[in-house]
Amino acid sequence: CLLQPLPRRAQHDRFSACEAGGGGPMAVRAGLFAAAVCAAAVASAADVQPTKPSAEAGPEKPVFGGEPTEEAFKVWLSVWRNFYIHVSVNHSIPELKDADLPKAFRGISPKIVSSAGGAASGVVTEGMGYALMVEGMMAVRGDGWALKLGLGLARSWLGMVQGTSDVADHPLGGADTNDGSATKVDAGPYGVSAIRGAGGASAGMATWKFPRQLCMGPSGKNDACHGSATDGDEDALLGMMYLAAALGYPDDFVDLVMRGVIAFASADLGFPDLYRKLPDGRKVMLPKAGSQWGGLTPPNGKFKREKGVPDWCYAPGYFAPANYRMFRDFASGNWQPEFDKYLPPLLDGTPTQLKDLVASFDASILGGYNVLYYSSCESGSVSNWVGVQAACADDGALSCRGVPWTHTPYVGETGHCNVSGTHWGQYGADASRMPWRMAMDYVLFTEESEKVDMYDRTGHIDATIKFNARHYLHRFVTQYRRFAQCDGGIPGDCDCHYGDCKVNDTQAFPLSAAFEVNERTDEPPTHRAPGLVCDNVPNYGQTWWAGFMSWPTFTAFVVPYSEKVTYHEQTFGPMNRTESMTWMQTLTHLCDFSKFNDEGFWQINGAVCQMNYFHASQEVVSTMIMSGSVPALPKKGWRPPAVLREVLLESSKLAPTVTADENDRPGEEVNVKAERTRFRTAPASRHFPAAIAGGACAFAALAALVAGFWRRRRFCSPGTSRPEAPDPPEADDDARTYTSVAEGQTLLS
Repeated sequence: CLLQPLPRRAQHDRFSACEAGGGGPMAVRAGLFAAAVCAAAVASAADVQPTKPSAEAGPEKPVFGGEPTEEAFKVWLSVWRNFYIHVSVNHSIPELKDADLPKAFRGISPKIVSSAGGAASGVVTEGMGYALMVEGMMAVRGDGWALKLGLGLARSWLGMVQGTSDVADHPLGGADTNDGSATKVDAGPYGVSAIRGAGGASAGMATWKFPRQLCMGPSGKNDACHGSATDGDEDALLGMMYLAAALGYPDDFVDLVMRGVIAFASADLGFPDLYRKLPDGRKVMLPKAGSQWGGLTPPNGKFKREKGVPDWCYAPGYFAPANYRMFRDFASGNWQPEFDKYLPPLLDGTPTQLKDLVASFDASILGGYNVLYYSSCESGSVSNWVGVQAACADDGALSCRGVPWTHTPYVGETGHCNVSGTHWGQYGADASRMPWRMAMDYVLFTEESEKVDMYDRTGHIDATIKFNARHYLHRFVTQYRRFAQCDGGIPGDCDCHYGDCKVNDTQAFPLSAAFEVNERTDEPPTHRAPGLVCDNVPNYGQTWWAGFMSWPTFTAFVVPYSEKVTYHEQTFGPMNRTESMTWMQTLTHLCDFSKFNDEGFWQINGAVCQMNYFHASQEVVSTMIMSGSVPALPKKGWRPPAVLREVLLESSKLAPTVTADENDRPGEEVNVKAERTRFRTAPASRHFPAAIAGGACAFAALAALVAGFWRRRRFCSPGTSRPEAPDPPEADDDARTYTSVAEGQTLLS
């Protein structure tokens, strides 16, 4: 109870006291009594993290934003789920038979994520990956509806791996052609992207976009969509891993996920032959852009990258260390001897083993962190695309000695590269995911994320470089503390004061100054923030005012800011946990989720609260992390949580919602369906200490309530309450109103 920050109230006059039901010393004494009893009870039932642990205690536990971020996550989750569509409505995804799938899929309807904007349209694995990751994690937290949604999404994913009826030799996976090469490690481009199983359905990585014809030109003569995309693959696989846990790790589902782990390592990381060896003998690997190209894929020879894409091109925002650690641990903890047959051999025919698979994930974490260091600035900004050229003497070879980050961010000494509409050397949509990927590493692997070996440009260990998830995320926090025009760690300091702002509303403009990319002389004038460009990120990127750019930066505050940080002769002292929590709550209050319109649709007001596909994806993932809703992956034998969540379709009425594209231009109307959410509690026998704490808190709170009610009746006479606040001002260009989620939506906790 005592760790929660005080409510951000702007007024403390008599009216506020009456409206709050408080008033006077009696209520204060009762409140103190309540706090004391509650603190004692909770301390006996939970491990209370000190503000600053000793050196022996290791890194501090993550900080989360409390109730406001939890409520924000519920809303963004509801908005995000409106992009799900039953496959029966959209026939672009191949459907599989129950008999070919693990038992958990029986009776489950396949679902897809409808995407739009930029490279995204139709069904893309990026969106499917976000959805599977979110639903898998919610399923582990006891959300039964999430389990069904996740299984529906996973069923469609497996259909995408299998491929459409025009594929001559299934599975299609991430292959370049439909000749069955997805299952062959020695077919170019290098790697196995799909693995057949005993049940009939293949598991692995899917072609990045369906319908595949969307990649064709008007004449239909261009290639159909082909090849996987690493960012979607790694998130989808992580989600399926959580689904396996939510189901209790049934053997057939574990087998399916294990084949996915192996296929990801081979197709998207290059296991087992695609690597570089540093001067000290350590192997280093890098996530590719997908099964067909990117990273260390050779420019020539049998395994050369696909045509039409640049050589030695790498996307730092695809690097997901928490995912790789999870894949490694899942493989180690669930391996069975019969899985050996799924492992691809070395090119010389030598069989590989579990230890080799595990080592590939550690090698990718090592490589990814080092490239990130040479791809980012002191503000945290990172390039969409960078170069990782480390050519072998034979330019068709898969492995040799080399240092991928020697010339990063350049390809070679001066070259550039980019794909997917985002630009080299610029902080934009592809790179925007980097903060939350690092935050997930800290949340899920707090101690391990601290231990990163850093190398200089020549590939030698450099002990003077201090860099890991915590150091990287501190860059964003420091940038806000240096250049924002208000302090989000002080309750109310960033509140808006113009017009008829609501209490607790955060004004966006003062915060945007920390990541401003434009120089403007009109009113209000803006100036480019220092630190956004540097040798590693030479060009100014996309605007903070896009939700997909701003929300991921907010996740940096989950990392405790527990030491002094000095930048350019400015020293910033530690922040206690309450300050970090208050920052997250301040940032969450950029959006107003409180208002329903007359028809019961969500009306979300705010300048960085856009609700189209890519914005919503980043908003739901970011608030999931900020609210502490990312659970550790349970091991076999775990018991489900005490809170179970059900979501029922309340109405089939369709509601129009205005969308926007990634540049925040108005888009087309789409239809969404209502959901009603309710929570029920399971028996509390497994949570006896918490039950004691809750009972003590309830008793103390009742005492405070009685005292407050007595005080209210004595001092708050009728007619003295505050007049109702006027309606909020109409949204301007920087505070548009968006509408989503149809009639009947309720969120109860």
